[in-house]
Amino acid sequence: MKDFADRIAYFFFYLFVQLVSLLPFRMLYWLSDVFYFLCYYVVRYRRKVVYSNLKSAFPEKSEEERKQIEKESYHWFCDIILESVKAFRMSVEDLNERVKYEDMDIMRQHINNGKSVYMDMAHTGPWEWVPNIYLEYFKDIAGAELYRHVKNKYIDEFLLKGRKRFKTLVIPKDKALFPLARLNRDGKIFAIGLLADQTPSRGNLHFWTDFLNHDTAFLQGPERLAKMTKSAVVYLDFRREKRGYYICRFIDICADASLEPDGEVTKRYANLLEQSIRRAPAIWFWTHRRWKYDHQQIMREDAAREAAKQEKTKV
Repeated sequence: MKDFADRIAYFFFYLFVQLVSLLPFRMLYWLSDVFYFLCYYVVRYRRKVVYSNLKSAFPEKSEEERKQIEKESYHWFCDIILESVKAFRMSVEDLNERVKYEDMDIMRQHINNGKSVYMDMAHTGPWEWVPNIYLEYFKDIAGAELYRHVKNKYIDEFLLKGRKRFKTLVIPKDKALFPLARLNRDGKIFAIGLLADQTPSRGNLHFWTDFLNHDTAFLQGPERLAKMTKSAVVYLDFRREKRGYYICRFIDICADASLEPDGEVTKRYANLLEQSIRRAPAIWFWTHRRWKYDHQQIMREDAAREAAKQEKTKV
């Protein structure tokens, strides 16, 4: 029964992707405008979450300013979803026309120095349009990306096939350690793109830093992987010029993560991400509960858990 349901879900998913990816960009953005109206005014998708996030992140802004950012962020949210779907039929030439790169020499210098490169990104631009750089600009190294499997095996296979068309090594997110360690052990230089602005799970709240007026937990997995492989780390700073056109600037974070103090790479990433968001606050995913964990509360819970564990060992 589950397999039948998965096949039905895949059929509609496949139909949606094929139809949307065939649309010319002008019609794609007409459709996005419709989705925006439905999402913002009809369904009111996570309006309370977005309002709360913006209010706490930008207390210095007026209610009218935050409302404008809110509406623009929903517009961009719909745009980026459809742009990601459009990527399934975009050629390398199409992608090169839509995304221009600046300061790419930073990354090339690291590669020439024999260093692999971790490209730390965020939900501030067309992350699905970036893998083309391996085919166009860095053909001499291995390109890789992390991937989170979806439960529907048919949709999962379709998505994997779409990602591999850029000749990248697609690595399951929960099994990244060994494939990257193997590449490093074999002396192969690689570049890997990572979305590092996601909220850690409850069991991975190990690093906190000031971010948009909050004591915020960040994933340390990207930093740990870079340290393990003694790799360079760069930040990809996206700027949207207009609908469907972006500039991606490479900003150096470090030449060798293993030489940096613990947490320093993640802290620099968080600072750069905040600069990107403050420059264009509507271009980020405000729909997520980014600050659902309170650092002080987490510390109290962990202390109580540790005390209970010690008390149990005494008995």
